[in-house]
Amino acid sequence: MKTLATLCLVLIVSFSAFAQDKIIKKSGDVINCKVTELGAEEVKYYYDGNNKLIFGIDNALVTRVEFGTGEVVDIQSNTFDDPAYYADQSKNALKVNFLSPLFGTTEFVYEKSIKPGRSWETAFGIVGLGNDIDDVDPRGVYGKFAYKFMRNPDFYMHKMHYSHILKGGYIAPEIALRYMSYDNYGYNYYYDSSGYYHTTSTSDRNSQVTLAIMLKFGKQWVFDDAFLVDVYWGVGYGIGADDYDGLPYGFIVAPDDFPIALTSGIRIGWVFGK
Repeated sequence: MKTLATLCLVLIVSFSAFAQDKIIKKSGDVINCKVTELGAEEVKYYYDGNNKLIFGIDNALVTRVEFGTGEVVDIQSNTFDDPAYYADQSKNALKVNFLSPLFGTTEFVYEKSIKPGRSWETAFGIVGLGNDIDDVDPRGVYGKFAYKFMRNPDFYMHKMHYSHILKGGYIAPEIALRYMSYDNYGYNYYYDSSGYYHTTSTSDRNSQVTLAIMLKFGKQWVFDDAFLVDVYWGVGYGIGADDYDGLPYGFIVAPDDFPIALTSGIRIGWVFGK
């Protein structure tokens, strides 16, 4: 029994000694070798039987390294996407649309980073909580949802990364939905029996549901991992504004004969949550 146990131990030790490592390239090719070093810029290795000649391969070409012991190490060559650089930064933000009350609404926004270069945000707006610029007594609500793609530079340098995980230029597909009611004024024109021309005004309460799908462009600045400013504008398609020309509450949707949708704003807020 002792002889069998000894033999198994010898086989295990021998297998560990001769088991090869594998470098898995992004192209799918595999390099069978012995890895000597996982550096910041390259993986160094040699082939069995020739440990005097050391080779190196750029980390940008490697997906992972599989050691003969069974351990697997993923290679992160793009530091922009490495979460370790942002571990001590806040990943959430609460924002308000700074100028929206001037245009008849009050808007609140929550943004969450899901990984470096990606975040989502949702907005809730109250129509009528602000200046009545059209004198139509607007009442209603709207919601928005956007998925943000942060801009990377055109080329990389060693150890480049975002200065803050929520900071930078971005592009964001956005969907927006609004329900509101408002006063609709009109005029009637007629001649009386004596041939005199008269004008009378009319007023009724209309409601409207509008939907917009837009592509938003913007840039966000974060100061001292505490305060942020977000400036953006967007354009896309909208439906539902066939009875009124461009109600500017949260976003603008033109009548259906030219269904363009527009949005813009300046948001300020606070970041929190590591």
